[in-house]
Amino acid sequence: MKKRVDLLYKTLVVSIMLLLSLSASYAQEFMRLGKITHSSITEISGIVPYSYERGYFWVHNDSGDGPYIYRIDSLGNLLQKVTIKGIRPIDVEDIGRVSYKNENYLLLADIGNNLRNREILSLYLIKEPKIDNTHKEITVNLERHIQIKYADKRRDCEAVFIDPLDNRVYLVSKRDFESTVFSFSLLEENKGDEVIELHPLLTLPFTFTTAADISKDGKHILIKNLTTVYYWERKEGEKLTETLKRKPKQMPYKVEPQGEAICFDLDQRVYYTVSERPFGLDAFIYKYHY
Repeated sequence: MKKRVDLLYKTLVVSIMLLLSLSASYAQEFMRLGKITHSSITEISGIVPYSYERGYFWVHNDSGDGPYIYRIDSLGNLLQKVTIKGIRPIDVEDIGRVSYKNENYLLLADIGNNLRNREILSLYLIKEPKIDNTHKEITVNLERHIQIKYADKRRDCEAVFIDPLDNRVYLVSKRDFESTVFSFSLLEENKGDEVIELHPLLTLPFTFTTAADISKDGKHILIKNLTTVYYWERKEGEKLTETLKRKPKQMPYKVEPQGEAICFDLDQRVYYTVSERPFGLDAFIYKYHY
């Protein structure tokens, strides 16, 4: 049943995206870096930069894959497959990054809920692997399993990021009429096995959010849906929720077949997007300056 619903959903989404791409202006500022071709990464739903060397990224598939993340280069080539021990993800929809006590971490968000049949959702925290390029496959340990649920109703969500200024995790819902923002502290909560209950903080003036990210310095925020990338610049000393209450700026974006992944560069004023490959359609890594 779920596979049939996913297929119908992807058929509808791709049809809409193709129509939009035909009518979209191509005077947008982007650079096509590389094409995703490997059969292991056909449904990329999240992307973050690799911390230890420029020009590389971590990506993951959404539903149907195992406990894996993949390292790719900027041309889209698959370099390493990483297995996370002890997890059985259901629908991983985004990945975030955070640094704490001189260690780099990745947060894998198993928060997809198309059928709203899950009340309790999971996020998996791991230390970011430092790759020596001698192995094509490696295994890492799970650092923390964080369980969450929404206080008011079940939701589908595909966007997560971690504020580097206070290590709070932010989630942005997908299918609400206005995408809703939730947050919890990565450091202070969920010390044991309890489930963190999330309450709505604010809503955004758009829907169908598919990805989000924040810059390494915490000053810039991107949230995208299927057709548009929205941007906020944070003022000095401002709470992130106050930043998101302001009207966002629309950024350059080439509409993709099923664009569900976005990330900032670690150092440059640059962001990247990449799409799933529904029905074998081409997916490229796109680079944008802002």
